[in-house]
Amino acid sequence: MAVSLPFNQPSQSKPLGPKEIITLLDLQPHPEGGYFRQTFIDDAHPTASGRAPSTMIYFLLERGNHSNIHRIDAAEGWHFYAGQAIDVVELSRDGAVITKLGMDLARGERPQCVVRPNTWFGSKPAEGSEWALVGCTVAPGFLFEKFELGERGKLVEEFPGCREWIVALTPES
Repeated sequence: MAVSLPFNQPSQSKPLGPKEIITLLDLQPHPEGGYFRQTFIDDAHPTASGRAPSTMIYFLLERGNHSNIHRIDAAEGWHFYAGQAIDVVELSRDGAVITKLGMDLARGERPQCVVRPNTWFGSKPAEGSEWALVGCTVAPGFLFEKFELGERGKLVEEFPGCREWIVALTPES
């Protein structure tokens, strides 16, 4: 497996690991799993409802952790920064749609993807990955009251072909 571009400065002798990145970027535990920090709220041009047109976060996931399946009412762009690949898993009636977010293009990884509004999705480090640092851009801007955490039983009923992913990316009901 190829490791992405090192997350280091020219003066560094070795790439940073997840613990150092969490500290240096002042990341905090995220309610759905992993670590995050909001880095931008576009408050210069709010929508008619007063909502920010976009928001951005850093998001870091380590092996053994995941982002629980959830949905929001806005598009969410994912951007790969460092570490190894992460699986972004979208639920569909035809089965799970998995985007490998990473920099090994020859192996099918992609440096960005977009999850459409109101799509149930979650994420986890890909097989063999230790950690990943990504960015998420939400447009219109993220509002916690528009965030809905998925319930395992209801999701399995609605998306039976995604059962394995739902069980892996939701807390026990």
